[in-house]
Amino acid sequence: MEVAPDAGSELASALELKGRTVPWGIPALAVLVACAAVGLWFRLHGLAQEGFSDDELHKWLSANRYLQGDFGGDDLEHPMLMKSLIALTLIVGRKLQWAPETITRLPNAIVASVAVILVALLGRRLFGRTAGLFAAAIGAVSVTWIGYQRIAKEDVLVGVFFMVLCLCLAEAKAAADNGENDRARRFEVGGAAALAAMLASKYYPHLIVIPVLAVFWLARTNTAYRVPLRRWLQLIGISLVIWICLNWMAVLPSTWKYIFDYVRGATHGGRATHLTMLFMGRLYPNVFQAGLFGVPPWYFPVFAAVKQTPGVVLFSAAGLVWAIWKRLPSQRLMLTWMAVLFAAGTITGAKYARMFLPVFPAFFLLAGSTAAWLIERARNERLNFASTGLAALLAAVLIGPELLASTSHAPHFRTYISPLGGGDRLVTWYFPHCDYFDAGYREAIEYIAQHAEPGAEISTEIDWTALYYAQRFGRRDLVISMTRPEESCHHGRICYVAIQTGRFYQANQRAVEKLAQRQPWHVVRIRGVDVVKVYRLPPGESPFPSGAEASSR
Repeated sequence: MEVAPDAGSELASALELKGRTVPWGIPALAVLVACAAVGLWFRLHGLAQEGFSDDELHKWLSANRYLQGDFGGDDLEHPMLMKSLIALTLIVGRKLQWAPETITRLPNAIVASVAVILVALLGRRLFGRTAGLFAAAIGAVSVTWIGYQRIAKEDVLVGVFFMVLCLCLAEAKAAADNGENDRARRFEVGGAAALAAMLASKYYPHLIVIPVLAVFWLARTNTAYRVPLRRWLQLIGISLVIWICLNWMAVLPSTWKYIFDYVRGATHGGRATHLTMLFMGRLYPNVFQAGLFGVPPWYFPVFAAVKQTPGVVLFSAAGLVWAIWKRLPSQRLMLTWMAVLFAAGTITGAKYARMFLPVFPAFFLLAGSTAAWLIERARNERLNFASTGLAALLAAVLIGPELLASTSHAPHFRTYISPLGGGDRLVTWYFPHCDYFDAGYREAIEYIAQHAEPGAEISTEIDWTALYYAQRFGRRDLVISMTRPEESCHHGRICYVAIQTGRFYQANQRAVEKLAQRQPWHVVRIRGVDVVKVYRLPPGESPFPSGAEASSR
């Protein structure tokens, strides 16, 4: 692809990050409002239709403690911002009798709806209005983006603040080239604040590298934009002050002791800690220290390929090739964004699909840039009628399949697998831990609570979640244990073993294989797939094979 538009065209100006952005205009604003409304509905509707995951339960418990003045406990490996937002939502939600799952997920869902607007603004700045509208429309209905934005994990906030940072960087460069130095400095402060908010959402130190690399790479283009050392120090100071205000627990030594212990493998607050993960049908070590020998480097590229509809994948791939080839200023910002996040995800041995959220919008923007380039070419050939028809065709190719997938997969959006990846039948093969995120587990515990004998035992991979739902369903008498050889079904009681499709690990592998040979007592299904199987064992029987059984296998 070559930049065919006239030098003075909106696309060419956006690619160079020159001047101010062109106003939307009434028709474009109407499209943008529609995208925002559709995106809001998909992200807010039926937030409680899936039960808590183990991670989300700890956010809920932390928020309740915050309102009691207790900022310690577990989950200190994550900063305060998201838990503080949940605590504020809890003040309102409990008065209105909202479900705990809704209260816990609502802050992310609202922020994620704002992300649709941010994608449009960033797309307009980098590639022009047409690209911005296409990117926003794709993001509004993106089945996987919606699915992972509806969960209570910090990566949702990181992704939103990251877009604000990129927008501020782009606007600062454009303002400096236009001689608007005061405006450039204001955007620099905005970028520093966005970076602080990101780090107050999640401890991702590699994010600090992105604005530095982007500014230095942009300086190698035909631009007057420079950030002297003194200004860097000022911005670092501003960011540090904002970060401490949003995450003041970070100044306490006890917080860092907790984090260091957690990284070394300590179990805090009943956290379900597992050292392996199932990816593409195979178990891999899933710990940071494993590096390239942990979950393999192709985890996130595979995720990008199979969790988006084919049209978005192909158009974003074309936009990426164009960006690598031309390396114009807006494309350099995009490439820095993607390269650092993919590199960071590659070298760590621990990977989760939600970590992809900060880079997801880049694919919408790249797909939008390809669509904008094609439409611009048609207009340059003075084929205005053809360009209108082409825009409609591109919308059908890029937006229609994502909308159809979101409509058909709701509320279990994360279970989508592209036809390029073999379709939904492979959902339990690719990323079952992340895609299910303990969906169906609440229903399994509810069934056990309704039918289990007094004082029965539940053996599980997520013991605090089992305890929470057992008590919520009125069964405080049930005993909870982890599915481990030394602990599971050792209490001399009827034992209900809950096996989740998304939680198959080396630690429970022998139990899963043994129980698979018998008929489950109860099964929870999502979209026709068995996601939780419950086995009823008599007193004294272990789900793990005995020594003789194990040696015969």
